[in-house]
Amino acid sequence: MYPAKFKDKRKCWKKVMFTLPARADAVVELWRAKLAEGVLSPAHFQDHWRVTVPRIYSPQPNRTCLDWSFDEELAAKLLIQPLEQFVWGAAESSQPPPPRRSTLCGKVFKQGEPAYSCRECGMDNTCVLCVECFKVSAHRHHKYKMGQSGGGGCCDCGDTEAWKRDPFCELHAAPDSEEQAQASISPEVTERMKIVASVCLSYCFRLLTLDHAPGLPNDLILKDAERDLLQILDQPDCYCTVLYNDETHTFEQVITTLMRVIKCNKRDSVELVSLIDREGRALVKCNSFQICDKLKTDIEMFTSRHGPALKVLVMHAHVVAHQTFAMKLLNWLQNFVSQEQSLRLAVSQLALGEESGLAGWALAGTTGGVAAGVMQNDCHMWKAARTAWHRLLIATTLMDSSTKRTMAILFTKNYGSILKDFIRDDHDHSFSISSLSVQLYTTPTLAHHLIAKHDALFVVMNTFVSECNRRCNAEGRLEFDRNHVSMAFKRAQFVLYDVKYLLGSVPTTFDDDLRKGFLHGLSLMLNLLVMMQGMDSVVRQIGQHMEYEPEWESAFNLHVKLAQSITLALEWSSSERTLAASAYRMALRRHAETCAKRASELRELGNQSASVIPYDVSKEPVSVHRPLSRFIAGLHLQLYRHGLSYHSREFERQDRPKPTPEELIEPVLCTMAMIAQVHAGMWRRNGFALLNQLYFYHNVKCRTEMFDRDIVMLQIGASLIESNEFIIHVLNKFNLLEWAAADFEQKSIEDDTLRYTISMVEEFLGLLITVVGSRYVPGVGEVCNEERTKKEIIQMLCVKPMPHSELNRSLPEDQLHETGLEAVIHEVADFVKPTSGNNRGVYKLKPHLFDEYDTFFYHYTREELSRSEEEQRNRRKSAGLPECCPPPPLPKLAAPFRLLANLLQCDAALHVLRCVLERALDLRARSFSEPQVHKALHLLGYALRDEESGHYEFLAFAERAARSGLLTLLQKLSVSPRVDAHRALAKWLLQKMRSLLGQGDEHIGDGENMDTDQEQKPPVDSTAEAEKARRAKLAAERRAKVMAQMKNQMNKFIANNTTLFQETNTEVTEEEEKQDLLPLYRGAALGCWGGGVSEPPRVCIMCQEQARVEAMAEPMVLVAFAQCSTVLSRRGVGASGADAWRSAWLPAGLGAQPHVSCCGHALHAKCWRKYVDGVLDKEKLRPYRIRQPTAFDVEKKEYLCPLCERLCNTALPLLPGPAFPAYPPPPLCDRAYTDAVDLIIQLKHQVCSESVHLCTEYCEDMLCTARARSVGAASSDMEDESADEAEVYVSTHAENLLPAEFLLHFDNPPQQYNDTTRSLIQDFAKMLPGVCGVTESGGMVSVATLCRATAYTILSTNAVLQAEKRPLLGDLPSRHRDALQALIRLSAVIPAIWPTSKHVSHHALSALCTLTKTSPLTHEVFGTLVALVITTPSIFCKTSGPARPNFFARQLTLEAFRATLTRAMIATDVSSCTGGTEDQVNSDLENLLPIMKELRRGNLDTDGLNPNAVWECVRQQCHNFLRCCCLFFHFLSDIQPPAELTEVNGDTWESMCGYISMPQSFRGLIDTVIAKKKVMAWSELSNDWFAGDILPKIVLEPSEPPRLVTLPEDFSELMNVVSEFPCPSSEREDSKNPTMCLVCGQILCSQSYCCQLDVRKHGRGSGSELVGAVVAHALTCGAGAGVFLRVRECELLLLAAPSRGAMLPAPYLDNYGETDQGLRRGNPLHLCPERYEKLRMIWLSHGIYERIARGLDTNMLVTTTWQNM
Repeated sequence: MYPAKFKDKRKCWKKVMFTLPARADAVVELWRAKLAEGVLSPAHFQDHWRVTVPRIYSPQPNRTCLDWSFDEELAAKLLIQPLEQFVWGAAESSQPPPPRRSTLCGKVFKQGEPAYSCRECGMDNTCVLCVECFKVSAHRHHKYKMGQSGGGGCCDCGDTEAWKRDPFCELHAAPDSEEQAQASISPEVTERMKIVASVCLSYCFRLLTLDHAPGLPNDLILKDAERDLLQILDQPDCYCTVLYNDETHTFEQVITTLMRVIKCNKRDSVELVSLIDREGRALVKCNSFQICDKLKTDIEMFTSRHGPALKVLVMHAHVVAHQTFAMKLLNWLQNFVSQEQSLRLAVSQLALGEESGLAGWALAGTTGGVAAGVMQNDCHMWKAARTAWHRLLIATTLMDSSTKRTMAILFTKNYGSILKDFIRDDHDHSFSISSLSVQLYTTPTLAHHLIAKHDALFVVMNTFVSECNRRCNAEGRLEFDRNHVSMAFKRAQFVLYDVKYLLGSVPTTFDDDLRKGFLHGLSLMLNLLVMMQGMDSVVRQIGQHMEYEPEWESAFNLHVKLAQSITLALEWSSSERTLAASAYRMALRRHAETCAKRASELRELGNQSASVIPYDVSKEPVSVHRPLSRFIAGLHLQLYRHGLSYHSREFERQDRPKPTPEELIEPVLCTMAMIAQVHAGMWRRNGFALLNQLYFYHNVKCRTEMFDRDIVMLQIGASLIESNEFIIHVLNKFNLLEWAAADFEQKSIEDDTLRYTISMVEEFLGLLITVVGSRYVPGVGEVCNEERTKKEIIQMLCVKPMPHSELNRSLPEDQLHETGLEAVIHEVADFVKPTSGNNRGVYKLKPHLFDEYDTFFYHYTREELSRSEEEQRNRRKSAGLPECCPPPPLPKLAAPFRLLANLLQCDAALHVLRCVLERALDLRARSFSEPQVHKALHLLGYALRDEESGHYEFLAFAERAARSGLLTLLQKLSVSPRVDAHRALAKWLLQKMRSLLGQGDEHIGDGENMDTDQEQKPPVDSTAEAEKARRAKLAAERRAKVMAQMKNQMNKFIANNTTLFQETNTEVTEEEEKQDLLPLYRGAALGCWGGGVSEPPRVCIMCQEQARVEAMAEPMVLVAFAQCSTVLSRRGVGASGADAWRSAWLPAGLGAQPHVSCCGHALHAKCWRKYVDGVLDKEKLRPYRIRQPTAFDVEKKEYLCPLCERLCNTALPLLPGPAFPAYPPPPLCDRAYTDAVDLIIQLKHQVCSESVHLCTEYCEDMLCTARARSVGAASSDMEDESADEAEVYVSTHAENLLPAEFLLHFDNPPQQYNDTTRSLIQDFAKMLPGVCGVTESGGMVSVATLCRATAYTILSTNAVLQAEKRPLLGDLPSRHRDALQALIRLSAVIPAIWPTSKHVSHHALSALCTLTKTSPLTHEVFGTLVALVITTPSIFCKTSGPARPNFFARQLTLEAFRATLTRAMIATDVSSCTGGTEDQVNSDLENLLPIMKELRRGNLDTDGLNPNAVWECVRQQCHNFLRCCCLFFHFLSDIQPPAELTEVNGDTWESMCGYISMPQSFRGLIDTVIAKKKVMAWSELSNDWFAGDILPKIVLEPSEPPRLVTLPEDFSELMNVVSEFPCPSSEREDSKNPTMCLVCGQILCSQSYCCQLDVRKHGRGSGSELVGAVVAHALTCGAGAGVFLRVRECELLLLAAPSRGAMLPAPYLDNYGETDQGLRRGNPLHLCPERYEKLRMIWLSHGIYERIARGLDTNMLVTTTWQNM
């Protein structure tokens, strides 16, 4: 802890330490004495701190803050305890009472910490609970939302104003008043607390806001006498270089700076930068002033290249010491006062300046105590200091209603300066004192008090408006710079959240102050709306395309943040008559001031005319931003509630006339005309910026205060302006008055103009439909908000059935982020639950509500409109209804809007409708379009529906329409072939109009027309049908003629190529014959030769040629992927030793092993090589700088399968089964096998290289066994013969001493293979060690890895088949079948093709020794068996034939089977195998228990054990071994399995033993002389097991394939578990991104520099790299492949360490069957077992790499630095 130079002065230390406790007591006594005398001053406290603080907290020279270690125990004794003792006093009665929990929680949230809100009980969405409170609150059973805190806020548990009900959790339940009275603190203690608090607060404030002169304030500088006293520890010239955080420089820039300037390593610089980011500053050097100052200059110079220089200060070491203590003092004060309410109140009053502590002691120049000082100096402090102050203020001033009010008033007084400081600063909002507004302004009573008494709304709005004033152009409109998005203005927009908080709760009653305060603030809001009115205006580009896209996002961002405040302001304004009148009057006045007066012009339409405002939208500037007009529209809707209207006397002023209705609608009408022109294609040269603006204008996020208000404004205009004039105004703005003239079709018009005109007519009619039909708005129609929501839902569900989240997204949110969906959804729709885990539940509309479908619903996009119409037409067609969608009945209009119903029956509207229908019937009319007719018919439907409703006595549309000729036009239209699609709608309208006119079929008045129509209809219909039939007949004849021609050509081709077709036919016949022979290959798969089965031909997926798999033919390959796997490992994280890679057999518990998989697609070897080389060349040619992360890594030889694009990195050569030998080897008995094997193992040691060891027959058996196992342990990097010779040498006389009948099993002539095939096999074997990260190379390691890969792949396939509940040898999926067949055949030919047979021989002898001479508890017996069967043909060190399942292999299998049984009998727990009587025991098992007892060295209590049950337990342990043997020998022998093994659950003991020709009884397996001798020998070798050095989980087979960790059913439980997970590398800090490994369950700190680790770089090169904790864990736990759950984001992380990964939704679903990646919706989530099982199968079947590759392929735009995970 202390520097080395002080070690020789221990005596002095002892003296100091000895006097320390006395000194602490003396200090307390001094303070008490001075207090009693009435002369206690802050100096008495500071004298003590001045001397003691530097001693404990001074940084030591030549250290950084990473090396700090303070004596906290000493600090507590000397610095903290004296304060506590002083506060509590000496008397017994004044000892500290037991701490009492406050009724308010007040826990301050850290960034990323989970927070819960209740949708049922919360006053708004800022009311949240911390994890501890939520777990024990009533809200956990309500509709809650989960989320992550942005930091800075606090838990609202116990705040009665935050909750509608259940404000207290069980921890903070309100105490009884009696208890409170009993636990009161004496006034003396409170007084002393005030003294201590005043001194502590002023001391902390002075030091933490020091203006950073290098030295301390004078009264804290050590005096000379004190220096002498502390000369041991004093370093007079010790200064510190302190580096501060900013949000400008990146982590990497600062890391590089520190490495270059202070010459530290990367690890230290990363830790320093993490500390700077977390704490806000870090001490990077402690030395003399000159050195520290030089370092400061260097850092500033180096970082100034990237923009502004980093902030660096040089300060005295004692300053750092005092600041460190000040931080600890604040923390102590917060914790100390939180125990007792009266103490907390005392400190709060002191901090707020309501009381003074010591006489005459106050902060200079501040009113409002230290709290005001902190507010004004917040931006001068670093992160940790700010956080400490904020937490103290929250824990004290906000915990009591009176002090909270004082704090809110103080905050409002200082609001301007706080926010100006924040705007200039660059730290996140959560680290600013301004973030306290969410605590203060969201309390309704406080907010209303502040608005009424302290003009809070004006103060807050003024702060923002003053920022906006700087960004206004000459016209006073906001203007944003295209090239530079102002950071200051972005930060200023945080003010708008405070406006929303203040207005969040609408008062039920108003007094004069509140009314005045609100209107004062509203006047500024209107000023802001004036600045926004018309901002970002655009002019149509005519000649050329726009040169650059204008900046449009800033304006929309401003609108989005302001929109909810506008809505709330409207709610306040409309809550009483006086406010409504004042607000409407103010808004009208602002509108009048902003409108430029233009002379009106007269326009005519037919015999109607109107004075219009001339403004050509296609030539003059126009904007989508009209917030002032929209505010007026919103207010106008509320006037009727208070008995007001536009014409009320309150709004009349002679000196300032209010705007006319025409002037009110003018800005909105211009915007609508511009939008129509954009849709018509007239603005296409204006680029994407305009299209984006219109997208958001109509988007659900913005439309409430944009598009919807504009429609209301036009409806207001239509209700205030005479209907004919309104139509003329709109037509004029759309430039359609010429179109409406009678002679329009006679004029010559350019094609472009005509096309635009046609579109503009469609847009005009669409707007008319919206104005007339959009009545589901409270105030326009007599509807409520619930009916409005229902209408939206009905319309969206007419498009398609929708999942909950999609439906919710399509509805607008209120200020509480609620859409009202849940309240009404069950009235209009039925929820269809998901059928499987991968589907989402959807809502389907109730059938009777389809009649409410409105085709031209104004919130539809064009796609939704066409899709919904198609859906509804198809639905009606299938139901046998007319194929049309007539408009539904409309709600009754509210009284002020009744005139809207008159709009369609006015002359101008009838004229427009008549124009459309006439031109539709006129076949020469060029301005006709089908959408025009459809919309015109829809408008007619609206008018008829209104008349039919009887709500409007003035409405006589049918009569006026008939008089104007529309009825006749409809009759003609209903039989016109030109508008065939809308004929049904025309007939519906005709019928409806006739019924309104009272015209039945027998009506006289219009009888002739009716009769004519009725008479004409059937002939027309029959004619149409006849025409349709004639066309169909012609089409059928033409089709038949074409088919005949094609058949004729085909016959000619066959005749010309007779020979080719004969060959093809012959081949197929031969193939069929060979397939017929397959059933002949049946019987046992062991003790035979097998093979000889003819392979079906394969097609190359590249060249599409067919080829046969033959030994000497052109080779074919399967594209494959080899990886290192720990999926089946039972050894724990990173437990496999390095030496395991040199062995061909698998260790017990498996560890990390190679695995091979494929997709089953074959291609020629040359085609494969050409394809892979092409991929490599293409990747090399791609410029490095523009590379996106690809789905594969060419440096690792990866590529994608050309057909299915599966990830691959190698190729498996396809080999044929071997031909039958001239004579099969004879059977082999147990005795002959045992003797031969013993002889081989003995002879193995007879002759070795003289440099190693010369064995004789007297050598100890154990020594030789050890040598046999460790052969090859030396480095085998070199491939030369001499190096390999020194490894192992086998004598040739082994063959001379063995019987001839035994040697017949090894007398197989080597089979000849194509040279390319041989090289492909060797290449495949040599690449496997590299995949597994083995640095060694050479033949020995390659053969060993290939044997292990074969065994492990079989084990893995068996696990997958078990997990998928598939039959063992039934219909194997092709990917498993092809991979196993190719891999096993490839391994089997190693003895025949491997160039150095001594490598194979070495592994054969090593594996044989392992099986016979070592304990079966130390190796995976099946893996050893596979290695033996593959390598034993070359056991005598010569090239041999391929491995076959002959009688020798059968004996090896029997030996391995016995070893597995022995392992089971030694290790299986059979204590539960009791019950049953002696009579039931099988005679075969009479020796089972005695043998087991002997095997266990007597450690088995056989009393009461049932041998049948015990044998069943033992057999169960051998189940996987037998399954894997069946798979292995099935593909080695090609012998067809019995029917039982091709069925689910057919893998019984009897069927499997029968298939591989093994004895089935205990007697045949174990209870023989030879077998007993072997098993006893194995037991003797199992000392490690009996000593307890081997864990049972490593030895025993699991009862089922591996599973991922068990997850809690409720996601909130998982959130709560990881919420307090601390970052392992930093004190006091929780992990921001806790990530759980789903394989082992460990929780890790992800995406943080603090927990990065050094790992070895991939490949054989040396070197290391820094990676995140999750990547490092994936390398050790999953050998590079990892499955993780990022808990706070609720998403899965699949990792292919170190550089690739994929994010997927977590397997948690809400009640609607949907995932919530990123917790965006926050609904309660529950585990979906099907999804989790699917994830398990991806992991178990080694599909992680493949899934990541596919994920990367679809996410090319999203780049993630996976290394830092």
